[in-house]
Amino acid sequence: MSRQHGALFVVILMIGWLCSAPVVAAGLATDAPEKVESDDIEVDDIEVDTTTFDTASTAETADVAHTHAGEFYEPVDHLVREPTSLLETESTTSLSTGESPLQTSSSDEIRLTTTLDRTPNRVGTFTATLEVRIPDRVSELSVRLPENADVQRTRGFSRDSDTTYDWDGDMSQPTITYRMPSDQRTTSDGPIADDGRLLFTETSDWALVRIPQAGVSGRFTGSPEPALVRRTRINGPGAAGERMAFLGEHEVRTHRAHGQTFRLVVPDDARLRERPADLFESLASASDRLRVGDRDSEVFMIAAPSRNVDWAVRGLQTAESDMYVQDTERLDDPANVWIHEYVHTRQGYRAADDFEWFTEGSATYYAALLTLEEGRIDFSQFASFMQRGEQSPQADSRLSRPSTWQNAAEYRKGALVAGEIDRQIRLSSNGEASLDTAFADANSRPGEMRARDFERSVGDAGGSAVRDEATRYTTTRDVPQMWDSEAHAAAFGGLDPARFSVTLAEEGISVSGPDRERTLSESPFELAVNETLWVTMRIENVGETAGDYTLTFRVNDTDTEHTGRLDPGTSETHQFSHTFDAPGEYVVSVGDETFTVVVGEGDSDAGLIGDITDQPDIDVEVDTPGFGVSAAVGAITALIGVLVIGRSRRR
Repeated sequence: MSRQHGALFVVILMIGWLCSAPVVAAGLATDAPEKVESDDIEVDDIEVDTTTFDTASTAETADVAHTHAGEFYEPVDHLVREPTSLLETESTTSLSTGESPLQTSSSDEIRLTTTLDRTPNRVGTFTATLEVRIPDRVSELSVRLPENADVQRTRGFSRDSDTTYDWDGDMSQPTITYRMPSDQRTTSDGPIADDGRLLFTETSDWALVRIPQAGVSGRFTGSPEPALVRRTRINGPGAAGERMAFLGEHEVRTHRAHGQTFRLVVPDDARLRERPADLFESLASASDRLRVGDRDSEVFMIAAPSRNVDWAVRGLQTAESDMYVQDTERLDDPANVWIHEYVHTRQGYRAADDFEWFTEGSATYYAALLTLEEGRIDFSQFASFMQRGEQSPQADSRLSRPSTWQNAAEYRKGALVAGEIDRQIRLSSNGEASLDTAFADANSRPGEMRARDFERSVGDAGGSAVRDEATRYTTTRDVPQMWDSEAHAAAFGGLDPARFSVTLAEEGISVSGPDRERTLSESPFELAVNETLWVTMRIENVGETAGDYTLTFRVNDTDTEHTGRLDPGTSETHQFSHTFDAPGEYVVSVGDETFTVVVGEGDSDAGLIGDITDQPDIDVEVDTPGFGVSAAVGAITALIGVLVIGRSRRR
C-alpha cells in the first residue's frame, strides 16, 4: 500500500517465547495481538515505509507444570563438586516471524538483558534489572513490565502507565529495576495438587523462579529489521534457562548425546535420588529412541530440592526445553518424571482442542514404555500403570472433548489409547511404522494439529482399520483393554521399527558462486549475496525393518523437505542447497545439525522506517492428575492479574 508522500507498511507480530514447540499441555490457543497503526512519515523528502513493533508482555508466565502421583524417596547418594557454572543464557528472534533472525551485526540488535538478584535479606521477592541496549536506528521505544512488577528505580525511562515505561531517547542503555514475588501457587486440589502448593518458590538459601519477561514496542529506520535478543544474567551464584532460573549455590553437570547438550543443575540443598550418570543415560536413551523430529540443541534441567518445600508438582517443563524435577524422583518408576518432561520437549506441534489429550497422553505413555525398554521396570509394572486408563471415571471421558475429562483422563486414558494406537500401527505395518510416525507428522505441521489430522497420520502409518480405532477411542467413551505380555511381545518384542540416523556426509558443507567453490569447515560460515550453500547429509536406517523418512532442511523459517525409503542397515546421501539473495545472519538446520551462515551485506535501504511488534506468549501446562489446566490458569491469573495464554514453538 503506497501513497504519494510515503508508504504505509504495518507489521503486527507476536513472538512465542515458549514455543517452537508447542509443549502446551493443555493446547492453549495463542491470542492475536491488536493491530498497531502508524501515520506516514517523511524523512529528508525520501518516501518511506512504516512498520510497528510491539513485544508487549502483559503478564508473567505460569509456564508448564507436569506432575505425577507417587511416593517420595530418601536420597541414596551425594554429588562430588564440579566447578561448573551457568550464569547466562540468551535467545534471539526475528521481530516479524518469531523465528531465527536475519541481521547484519550484533550492534544492530535490540538487546534486553535481565539481571536477577535473589536479595537474601528479602525472602519472598527477587530483584530484576532490565537493561535495554538500543541501536541508533531505533527512534522510539517503550517497555511493558509484568503486571505484578514493583518498580524500584529507572534510568532513561519515564512512566507512562502502571506497567509501561517510555525511553527518553537519549540514554543508549536505559534500565528499569523492579521486584517480583518469588512464590507462585496453585489453587487446585486433587490427588497430589492441594490448594496453595508451590510451582515456584524461595527459601532462605535458594530460589527457583520464573524469569520475568518484558515486552517492547517502538519504531526503527533502515533495513533489515533489528533482531530482538533476550539475555538473562544472575548476580551471584545461579543458573538460568530460557524461562526458569535457580538462584543459589549449585553444581552443573553436562552430558552430550545425539546432538543435544543436557545441563543438569544440582543445588547444594538437593538430595538427588539418582546418580547424574544414570539420569543422563536414561535421557540419552530417550533422545535416541524418540525419532519424532528435531531435537533441541540444549535441555536445561534443575533438580528441585524437595526438603521442607510444599511443591505442587513433581516436575515442570516450560519454554522449548527448560524443566525441573524434584530431587526425589526415581528412574525405576513407570511414571518416570524425568522422561515424561523430556518427552514434552520433543512435542513441536500446536494442538487444537480436540488433540490436546495427546500432549499428556503421549508423554505419560512414552515415559512408561521407554522405562520398560531400558529394563528399569518389568512388564507387570508397565501394565498395572497403563491399566489406570480402563478405570472410571477417566475411562468415561471423551479425549477429543476436554470438557468431559475426569480424574486426569488425558493422562490415564490418554496413555492407554496412545499405547493401543502404537501397538496396532506396529502390527499392521509389520514393524515399519509406529506411533512415532504420527508423532513426527504432528511435529512437522506448521499450523494447528487437529484430531482429523492425527487420524489421517495414523491411517497413513497403519491403515484405515487402525485409523478407525483411533477415532473410536478418542471421540467416544470406548476404551481399549490393556494388552498382555504375549501381545506386547508380538508388537514390540520383534523387529525394531525403522529408525533413521542423519549425519553430515563426507562431502559436508560447501559454497559455490561466481568467484569461488570450496568446502566450509567451521561455523559461522561466511558467504556473499548470490552464493549458494550446499549441505550433504547421510541418512541411515538403524532399525530392523524397512521404512520411509522425511528430512527437513530449514533456513530461518523456510523449509525444504526430502523423502525417501530405506531397507534396514542401508544408507544414502542427499544434498540440499540454498542461494542467499540478501545479506544477514541465517540459522540453518538439518537433522541434528544447526549452524550459522553470515551473508555479506549488499546495498542498504536507508529509507525504511518501521514499527515492530513482539509479544512473548504465555503458557500454562499442567501434568498433575486431578490438577486441571483451568485451575492452573485461575491460579496464575490470580497471581499476575492479566494472563496472555498461548504458545508457538521451537521445532
